Amino acid sequence: MTVTSGQGSSLDFEPYADAVLNDPDIAVTALFDAHYTRMLRVAVVLLGDQAAAEDVVQDAFLALHTGWKRVRDKREAVGYLHRSVVNGSRSKLRRRAVAQRFRPLYQGDTISAEDAALSGIVSGPLLTAMRALPRRERESVLFRHYLDLSEQQTADALGLRPGSVKGYASRGLAKLRSDLDHSNDARKQES
Repeated sequence: MTVTSGQGSSLDFEPYADAVLNDPDIAVTALFDAHYTRMLRVAVVLLGDQAAAEDVVQDAFLALHTGWKRVRDKREAVGYLHRSVVNGSRSKLRRRAVAQRFRPLYQGDTISAEDAALSGIVSGPLLTAMRALPRRERESVLFRHYLDLSEQQTADALGLRPGSVKGYASRGLAKLRSDLDHSNDARKQES
């Protein structure tokens, strides 16, 4: 069976095509093969978006297949497809316009409630000085003095030897004292 596209919106089936016209699988497959590219071009021009156009055209063919028994003049199914593609494209454009109209205004980055609650705890000269420490020293000081772990527990947690923990913690505390003394001196001079 061959299906040829007519000049306008009709599709010419072979003379014995009454059986074909009653089978939505065969008829819609023939219409798809003959008219998909043209329908897609129409939708791309209307929408300006290839992916959205493909969705609209697929929806039109699916609706035609689903409602094939309700199509009165099956030989004019191409016209039905054209109307479906145009209406689907208009619908997508309306949804875009509504979404654009009601999109929230950019309010910038806002901090979460958790960040706001922690800001008093995690800000200040001590935290600034801690962040300035090298990673191993910072971790050793935190585990030894903030979490109050022993040298052995800290060494196990960090994968170090106890002597290394002792050295990192000692150097870290010395740098913290120095940095905090400098920040205190700077604050006194500002006052």
